[in-house]
Amino acid sequence: MPTGAPQLRSKGRDVQQLLRGYILSLPCIGFSLFSGAFVALTTPGGLLESQPFWLRLIVNLGNILLFLGFSYAVLPVLFRDAFARGWPLLWVQIASYMGLSVLVAGNFALLDGAPLWSWTMALHFVTVLMITAMSVIVGLLMFWVVALPKAGIDVKPSQLWYFRPVADCKLQPHLSYDTRGAVMRLTAENQYVRVETENGEELLRMTLAEATELVPPDSGLRVHRSHWVAKSEMLALRFEGGNPKLRLRNGSQVSVSRNMVDTLRAELSQRKMPSRAA
Repeated sequence: MPTGAPQLRSKGRDVQQLLRGYILSLPCIGFSLFSGAFVALTTPGGLLESQPFWLRLIVNLGNILLFLGFSYAVLPVLFRDAFARGWPLLWVQIASYMGLSVLVAGNFALLDGAPLWSWTMALHFVTVLMITAMSVIVGLLMFWVVALPKAGIDVKPSQLWYFRPVADCKLQPHLSYDTRGAVMRLTAENQYVRVETENGEELLRMTLAEATELVPPDSGLRVHRSHWVAKSEMLALRFEGGNPKLRLRNGSQVSVSRNMVDTLRAELSQRKMPSRAA
């Protein structure tokens, strides 16, 4: 690939395929079966404590297959969307298992001869949810340690726990999780636009006009046909060989269209005026 070619990211789609393979892998299936057998043996929270071990084992392994099937069919799509939006994977997965946890807890309660609306059912639900949460944490850590490094996908473990909010800038969902942040500069590059934020830069396949429509209208100015600059980054207007240039806070400068000179002067002079007391 030639130097400077756009490096477009598709890690959400990559993770979707990778997760399906991981769910069918020996480490994931082995850990799931071990968890089911362990719960059948120890009966945490009294889960089917009065039932014979063989019945507990069958029920728990059936529940494991239910969770694995759900994980294979639904979880990769949720992970893809989570990566696209920057959502925390841990809480996305736990939330997606809430319905299954209620179903499994109800099954335990019925086998124990308890009504669905009872303290036994509530205790079983809390127990199942805690087991599920612990299994999710271990499973995700295994996914991070076993699967992701081999795939070479550039993601950070921090996304496991928290997400960076998109705020009111509609350009943020188009950016990868790591790049999201206050937009400082937009630069047209053929059929792409280079987005520079406080957390890095990224190429997006869209026009500069499309990108500027996605940022808050009062946050910056399109100073040139190829440049949009956030007002917070504007420092000074100067002329070099008769050509107007805008100096930015990071020390760089961009060309300015002549029809934007007066607008920029007004913006910069307004910033220098002392603010009046309210």
